[in-house]
Amino acid sequence: MMLRTQSSLSEEKYQAAKQEAERLGISLVELLQRSLRNVPPVDGSQPWMNYAGMVESEDTQSRQPIDDMIYSLKD
Repeated sequence: MMLRTQSSLSEEKYQAAKQEAERLGISLVELLQRSLRNVPPVDGSQPWMNYAGMVESEDTQSRQPIDDMIYSLKD
C-alpha cells in the first residue's frame, strides 16, 4: 500500500532536488524515496542517538579529527 504525502520546500531546495533528479535521470519522487531509504532506523535502546547530527557549528575546525587537534597543540 502506498500513502500519499505533501511537503513544502524552499525554492532553492526544490530547484536543487530537481537538478539532482535530472542529473541522475530519475523523477523527483524517486530521488526523495531513495533519500528516505538512506535514513538510518531509530534505535530506541540508545536515546542519546536522537540528538546525533543536530548540532551545527560555524567553527571550521569542528570536523577536524580529534587526534589532529590534540597532538598538533603539543610543542
